[in-house]
Amino acid sequence: MTALGAVPALSPEGSLTEALLLRLRGRVVVLGIGNPLRGDDGAGSRVAALLLEPLPGEARAGKVSFTVISAGEVPESFLGPVVAARPDTVLLVDAGEMGAPPGSVALLEVEDLPEGPLFTHRTPLRLLAGVLRWETGADVFLLAIQPRHLEWGEAMSSEVEEATRMVSLILGSAREGEALPC
Repeated sequence: MTALGAVPALSPEGSLTEALLLRLRGRVVVLGIGNPLRGDDGAGSRVAALLLEPLPGEARAGKVSFTVISAGEVPESFLGPVVAARPDTVLLVDAGEMGAPPGSVALLEVEDLPEGPLFTHRTPLRLLAGVLRWETGADVFLLAIQPRHLEWGEAMSSEVEEATRMVSLILGSAREGEALPC
């Protein structure tokens, strides 16, 4: 989970879809971050899991190919696979404290991420994103989902579950064929 302060959230009625789809190009790596054993902290991991489910019906002929990595609490352990995928876009997905209603979603630039250790995972996302940008030359940004709770052993809240499904559907509409796990 990332502590972000007050961030304007995007609504699912078009603005999130447009903003997200405009950023996805070429080879995309989706890096799902978070611990599913801590309630809503598992939002990024849930998005990754949903993207790895088979597409219903025929495969969509989207514009981008996806590599999906469920990185848990140690996204820095997946630098090698992300770099090896030679991405044009890296989308980090994580729960983020934004001071917004639970399930709110925001897209954030690397420069908007805090520098300090305000995370439930070890390496600050700003540092991770900067390294990924340096190593790949890709467009790297964060999709943050506002959590309701982060307690150990709690189930994901209905608001965050709904947000993860919405994000997965938006991403799924852009992808070409099935997502490849890493």
